[in-house]
Amino acid sequence: MIVPDMRARLGAGDVLFLDVPGPLEAPVHIRAASHCSYLEVEVEPAWLPVGTVPPSLDEGRRTAYGSPRLLRMFSDGEVAHLSPFDDLFSAPAEKTQEVNALSFVCLSPSMSSDWHTEPGTSLLVVLAGGFEVEVGGNGGRRTLRAGDVCLVEDFEGQGHKSSSDGETRFAVLALPKGHLWSRGNRAEEAVA
Repeated sequence: MIVPDMRARLGAGDVLFLDVPGPLEAPVHIRAASHCSYLEVEVEPAWLPVGTVPPSLDEGRRTAYGSPRLLRMFSDGEVAHLSPFDDLFSAPAEKTQEVNALSFVCLSPSMSSDWHTEPGTSLLVVLAGGFEVEVGGNGGRRTLRAGDVCLVEDFEGQGHKSSSDGETRFAVLALPKGHLWSRGNRAEEAVA
């Protein structure tokens, strides 16, 4: 049940869960004090979360650093590249994107990985903390912080490597082939 006039103040990287059994009795309104964009994920009624929820971060690491960074990481078959992902919020509001899975990930403060690829396309949303991602092609090395989003399409070639900057939390939405933002992996889109 939705409580009438329920309010929540959200910041970059925040997640709002509405567990509503059945149809809504009243519309849900989201109002922002300033310009913002958000992703709405609807899960099947039978979806049950698995795992544990770590304690909240209370170290000031949930603070966003300026405007959220929207990136696309893709492979040209040999190396990965990073480019702007400006079309994330350009699709008409009535268009929806199916999601194969939703996962929440927590990285330890000293996590680092060697070069690797991903098994499929995913949309990664940083919720807290931050991590650095490095590619061998255009785009080099970037740090992603709370509120930043990266469309990951790096499944072949050298891949990418990453390391956490303190404890880091993010949501991963696994996307099907032919997803809403699919444009192919063209190296000419990469950032110098």
